[in-house]
Order: sequence, then C-alpha cells, then structure tokens
Amino acid sequence: MFAILAGFIIISKLLLGAHMLVPLVAVTSQSMLHMNDGWKNWLIEHSIPEDRISKFPMQNGFAMGDMIITVTPDGKGTIVPLFPDTQLGDVIIYNRDKLHPGKEPIIHRVIGIVHVKDWKIESIEGTLACLTEQDFENKFIPYMKGCIRGNSCPYTDYPESGTFRFYLTKGDNNPMPDQCGYNGGIALPVNEKQLTARGWIRLPYIGWLKLILNSILGI
Repeated sequence: MFAILAGFIIISKLLLGAHMLVPLVAVTSQSMLHMNDGWKNWLIEHSIPEDRISKFPMQNGFAMGDMIITVTPDGKGTIVPLFPDTQLGDVIIYNRDKLHPGKEPIIHRVIGIVHVKDWKIESIEGTLACLTEQDFENKFIPYMKGCIRGNSCPYTDYPESGTFRFYLTKGDNNPMPDQCGYNGGIALPVNEKQLTARGWIRLPYIGWLKLILNSILGI
C-alpha cells in the first residue's frame, strides 16, 4: 500500500505541481457511500436533470477508509487550469463554520450554487433544498456583510467583497443536505473561501492506514 501511495504522490505532483495536496484525505464516514441509485434519485426529485447528473464526477462515490487525491484552488479560489471552476456536482472539501465546529473538514458533493453579485442574488443553479431565496437575502448575505465589516461573523473564512458564491452540499448517502435538518444541519451555506480542495481520484482502502495510525496515536 505504501508503494502504491508513493507512486500516486509522485505522478500527481508531476501532473499538478504545487496545486496537489499530499493525498492524505482519508474518508472518515460513510456519508458518500453508494448503496444504490438513491443519491441520483434524490437529485432528480430536486429538479436536477438526469443528463447533467450523469456528468458529475466520482459517480461511484467512496467509503470510509478510502483515500481521496485532491487538487487545490489558487489564491483566487479557482482550480488549476486542468480543472475548471467548481461546478454543480463537484465533490469539494471545505472547512467548517464557527456554528458547526468539528475536528475534520467535510468532503461532500455540491448540489446547489447561489451566485451573488454586489450583495444581490444573480442566479441559482441546482437546488436550494430546504432553504429559500429569502433565507439568503435576509440571513446569509447579511452574515457576509457582517464578516467583511468586522461585525459578528459565523464564518472563519469569508470573501472580501459582495460578489461571491454560496454552495449547498450533501453527502450522497445522507438523507438531506448539510444545510438542512435539526438545528440548521451540520453546516451553513458554504462560501467559496471555505473550499480547500476538490476530490479528484479515489484510492480504495488506503485511507485505513491513516485512520489506524490516528487511532493508535490518538490524533
């Protein structure tokens, strides 16, 4: 396993250079496990066309103990030229907000994108699920204004102007998006500055090495 991992590190570094994270993003839950086509059916039921879903990356999902090789964004939040801007259906890794603390970043799929320009909603892709446009206009966009102006801010990472994106996310194996459910779910709408990387290649089982070491060392 170590030889396989070393080989992927070397090849990925040659392809992506400094934009590749050391691929130690070990999957710690079953939230992206594919048991059947339920993940696709949920998206279809929420008005995302099937032909678009068929083009989403990582169609087979991944399981606890897998490892994900990732690519990182540049300083402007844009993925390296080999990979276009983050799109609907991409699997992203994002840092948690202050209202939903935790030890690990979250790696889930983008199911909705809210484009904000000059503090106004410009367009929406995908689904808002349990949220509404009014939620963004009356709550989440004002959150961003507060962050930028130095007021109370529920985010550690946030954009520098009134033109940015919010992402709604969901684990393929979860019944609802991260932003829905009890106490507002497990995350606020994700702003683009929270993104640390995007999933690229799944390495089955290799992540167990990291999980076992973490357990032994108490990390």
